[in-house]
Amino acid sequence: MPKILENPKESILSYAKEIVLTQGIENLTMREVSKKSGIAVGTIYNYFPTKSILTIELIENYWYEYLNIVDDIDKNFDDLFIKLQEIFKQMNFFVDTFKEIWIKNYSSEYTDDGLNRKNVFLDKLYKKLEKILIKEQDKKTIHLSIDPYIIAKFLILNFMMMAQMNQFEYEDFDKIIKDYLSK
Repeated sequence: MPKILENPKESILSYAKEIVLTQGIENLTMREVSKKSGIAVGTIYNYFPTKSILTIELIENYWYEYLNIVDDIDKNFDDLFIKLQEIFKQMNFFVDTFKEIWIKNYSSEYTDDGLNRKNVFLDKLYKKLEKILIKEQDKKTIHLSIDPYIIAKFLILNFMMMAQMNQFEYEDFDKIIKDYLSK
């Protein structure tokens, strides 16, 4: 008797995520997802016609998990600079996990719609960090001489670059940010 799944798409994504986290993105195949999940390869292709589409969905799911992670970091740490470091660590984990795809940007399926969704996500992330910065300014722990949204954008884009390139130590970036925000 065939296996009846309550939410096959979410199950496929869950198993695909497990493969990526335990075996690496290079070992993510439709056959491996089928083997791990017990879901027929054909069923997987019904939901995700290509590996690229599956990977894009995994990345987008991680983005939205990351927004929740940022909220948790904000709630669980008092010091702004520890919050920023934790936000960077989590972003670095994402980039390490999806580095091949992130750097190659190989997906022909990643259309203008996909880029728009990415920009919507980034805007949400900038706004979350902007709120954190405003809260810190209100507590008088930092001084902002530039629009907090612009600073948030600057921080996130630099985090992304540092995570991708590994040519600048976070500790040095932290010194620069502390110096700027403390004036």
